[in-house]
Amino acid sequence: MSDEWDVIEMVRSGAPVEFEIDGHAFALRQMTPAERDRLNYIETKTRDKVLADYRADGLDKQPVSDEMQSLIDMYLKTFEDAYQEAMKAGDNEAAIQAARDMDEVPQRWPKNLAQERANAAVRRTVGRWAVENLLDGDRAEFRRLTAPEPLSHEAVIAALGRWQELATFDPNSHGRGQ
Repeated sequence: MSDEWDVIEMVRSGAPVEFEIDGHAFALRQMTPAERDRLNYIETKTRDKVLADYRADGLDKQPVSDEMQSLIDMYLKTFEDAYQEAMKAGDNEAAIQAARDMDEVPQRWPKNLAQERANAAVRRTVGRWAVENLLDGDRAEFRRLTAPEPLSHEAVIAALGRWQELATFDPNSHGRGQ
């Protein structure tokens, strides 16, 4: 994640997330409140529909994929290592934060294959919505440069990641995200 002050400044200024592909400039503008509400609705409907379909197929009884489990294990090991290092260094504040992360972060991870796939579907839907509704620049050139799949292009992935930071930033939250 970017520095929180950079995110605050971008959110306050309303600056778009600019990116370039082969010398062509593009940007994802920030959402209006009405667009944020619409996207929240789309996210919820997508998650509910996909989860229902996958549950009907029994995927809620299946564990997460091996790739997801490896990612979860890696994060938990990182937190455990940070905790151990903080304890050795006598840094109680860092140790407490690492312990909190070990407790809190796994709650955000999918618990089964249905949740994992629903999360992926929501990410794709949000990415497509952002590109279709918030992209500034020559759209025909964008489609040509990112064919066949814009969401697989490195510059688009990076821009969507940065845009997501801005879109979910909540200055009134201690965690700063929605």
